[in-house]
Amino acid sequence: MRIPRTLAAIFATFVCASALAGGIPAVGPDYHGPPGVETPATYKNTPAWKKAEPRDSQAGGEWWKVFRDPTLDKIEAQAMAANQNIALAVDRISELQAQVRVATADFLPNIDTEPDAVRERLTNNGPEQRGELVGQNPFSIPSSSPGAASSLPSNQPLILSTQPLTRTYNVFSFPVDLNWELDLFGRVRRNREAAHATAQAAVADLNNTLLSVTANVAETYYSIRAFDAEISVLERTISTRQDGLRIAQERLGAGLTSDLDVTRAQSDLASDQADLYAVQRSRAEMENALATLLGYPASDFRLARRALIDTRIPNIPAGLPSVLLERRPDVAEAERQLAAANARIGVAVAAFFPVIRLTGAAGFESADMGDIFDWESRMWQIGPSISFPLFEGGRNLANLRASQAQYREQVDTYRQQVLIAFQDVENALADLHTLSDQSDAQERAVASAVKALELSQSQYGKGASNFLDVLDAERTLLSDERVSVQLLGQRLQDTVLLIKSLGGTW
Repeated sequence: MRIPRTLAAIFATFVCASALAGGIPAVGPDYHGPPGVETPATYKNTPAWKKAEPRDSQAGGEWWKVFRDPTLDKIEAQAMAANQNIALAVDRISELQAQVRVATADFLPNIDTEPDAVRERLTNNGPEQRGELVGQNPFSIPSSSPGAASSLPSNQPLILSTQPLTRTYNVFSFPVDLNWELDLFGRVRRNREAAHATAQAAVADLNNTLLSVTANVAETYYSIRAFDAEISVLERTISTRQDGLRIAQERLGAGLTSDLDVTRAQSDLASDQADLYAVQRSRAEMENALATLLGYPASDFRLARRALIDTRIPNIPAGLPSVLLERRPDVAEAERQLAAANARIGVAVAAFFPVIRLTGAAGFESADMGDIFDWESRMWQIGPSISFPLFEGGRNLANLRASQAQYREQVDTYRQQVLIAFQDVENALADLHTLSDQSDAQERAVASAVKALELSQSQYGKGASNFLDVLDAERTLLSDERVSVQLLGQRLQDTVLLIKSLGGTW
């Protein structure tokens, strides 16, 4: 009955220790959320946008589908599957989730075994073997005993034998060792809290990476489409310039004009051709950037030309400013890093307190390998140990001050991220508002240029003007159209930036 009682006592000891450790509050400050940040009641650049309640269910979704562009949908899916920054963020989450499991493992006892087999020979020249015992004789014979030698002092060392003894023997052991830190002051709890918050920050970082990558894909895509439209306009402009040069050369040959008109026509043609090459170069660079975002080698990726025809600019309501802080993944990441820094203060405070461990060992030990697992070969021990920091050379205090400074750094980082969030939204709203007005004015200019071209063609048909007037009107129209497609591309890109600044939804 002794063995069950012993096991029950050991089990009760661990249960009581565990309950005691879990019932004591952890040292260090508890986290109560990020510091208060002044939130504006509304955005200042919202005269052209309606206020809408946020739809949290759409956060982090396929926001790009609002543009209703099948090609954009396809390349966004490719980026989600193959972008290396996204893959890196996913792997980072796996790493930090494993670190959480490592921190959680400290709540449990460490149990290991180290079987050992030793053959040992004792020295023949040791004091025990040579009989050179010093000190009080433990085997002194009382003087009243029969046969006692009265001449032998009671404190005289007893020499049992002067012949050296030889002992050679085997020791086989199979121990199981246990070591368990009792988390009385919360070091393990605070460490796990920090690891968990850091893992949550990695999830927010993944969301931020997804938003950044998909926004960069859309922005780059619409830059390419704007270049495509501009190339189409420039090609038509060059064709018109070539017609004008041909007419000027014919008029020069007929003596109806001077070399100056031909030279001007040649200069205009060369200038437009140079603009075309510049736009083509910019398009090629954007196409290569898009290939990298999609996980393709730049040499293997091609995006067919397509002008911005009937592209609809979605109306994105800005929503409530206070909700922005709940949607932005970069703000969420900064807040989780703040929670982790707060927990690390508790870890640093716990270093000032003693560390209490329960240690134990059980197993078998025998001089004969055949008897090692016999019941008589059993052995066990259990007991607590305590480690108290008496002198650390100021290390613990320095670590505490460092962790407190890191917390303050994270507070500053969080507040700065909030300010950047509002700045991004205001910039995007201001750009879209002014670009909308500019586009309206440019559309009026295009309409006037169309009307001027129609009038010049009508007058030319009636013989009231020459063909050069028609060419000039056509060039003016093409120039206005080029500016118009540039503005359209910029508005699409700024719409993407607004969605990004709002956290991927609205």
